[in-house]
Amino acid sequence: MIYNIHHLHCGTLCPICGPLFGQKGLHAKVVCHCLLVETDQGLVLIDTGLGIQDYLYPQARLGHMSLRLGRIEQNLDLTAIAQVQSLGFNPKDVKHILVSHLDFDHAGGISDFPHAIVHVLSNEFNATQNLLSVKNRMRYKPQQFKQHRYWNFIEPTQGDAWFNLHQVQGFSLFQDEILMIPLLGHTQGHCGIAIKKQEGWLFFCGDAYYSHLQLNPKNKLRTLDTLERIFAENNAMRLDNLHKIQSLAQITTNIEIICAHDPIELARYQQKKKTLFLPF
Repeated sequence: MIYNIHHLHCGTLCPICGPLFGQKGLHAKVVCHCLLVETDQGLVLIDTGLGIQDYLYPQARLGHMSLRLGRIEQNLDLTAIAQVQSLGFNPKDVKHILVSHLDFDHAGGISDFPHAIVHVLSNEFNATQNLLSVKNRMRYKPQQFKQHRYWNFIEPTQGDAWFNLHQVQGFSLFQDEILMIPLLGHTQGHCGIAIKKQEGWLFFCGDAYYSHLQLNPKNKLRTLDTLERIFAENNAMRLDNLHKIQSLAQITTNIEIICAHDPIELARYQQKKKTLFLPF
């Protein structure tokens, strides 16, 4: 059973050239938007952003090039563990972590929750073990999670339909209230996570898109599309899944769609939270 969903800000990158990320200005603001879900099986973290060790030992964890290009804002409060604690929870209450993929800005916080089970598509984890390509060496930093003991590797086998997409087969831990939806393309084992709400669904799409503007296919963000094509492991699959997400956004009213890096989407949910607690 799903009791509540919290939207967490777990890191900020400020790379040069805002238009590359569908934004204006010299520097982009690329947030790490994660979720904390209260369930009857404990707390569930969706993606982990940057972790404490990434801030304390950035060179050893992330490397010079990632730091130079990513321009990470140094703020230990912007970690999943700090955000969990600020909500009044014990980090040990985080029993499960579902990751959209294992890029360094999504997997850094895994090491802060050593007792949690990490659920990830098997082909995504396998990709992190192959660092022969420059692209993989840039995106994956296995030192972030190589000491983690508890994993659930899920085969990306197509299961039941979920609207115009499919959930993975055999992932029934949350009685179909939290689903893993393969969205391959950005990486070999990239997936979205769908969370059942009382009035519909929240669909976390990870890096399947970067800007809310992309949900409308009429918006042509050519520089952002170029960047995503460079980042993509399989651009044809990325585009196919993006088109399916756009269709969902256009024709379905009971699904809230979010990605991992759009500051406007994150601000929208944080503003909703502030509004809920305004005094009357």
